[in-house]
Amino acid sequence: MACNLDDQAAVTQLEEWRAFLAGPTVTRQRVSPTELALRLAEGPAQLEKVVRLAQREKACCPFFDFTLRIGAEALILTISVPEEAAMLLDQFAAPQRELS
Repeated sequence: MACNLDDQAAVTQLEEWRAFLAGPTVTRQRVSPTELALRLAEGPAQLEKVVRLAQREKACCPFFDFTLRIGAEALILTISVPEEAAMLLDQFAAPQRELS
């Protein structure tokens, strides 16, 4: 399991995810050690942004899986990874903090 981005590009992409996840319209629930569900605010702007982020993530880390569920009350993006990549999912699930 490896990302094909260089270190700086990986940090930049992770910062984009963290900024998105820190927004007031996203809530997250750790469904399992290998699965994270994001409840998104309704609206095309947020949906477009998360789809583009997910596509870029899938391009560099093909072991990530993204599923979008559209419900009457909510949009849910589920991110899942194999067990050996659970530590990477931890970075998405953790509250925003300084990158080291």
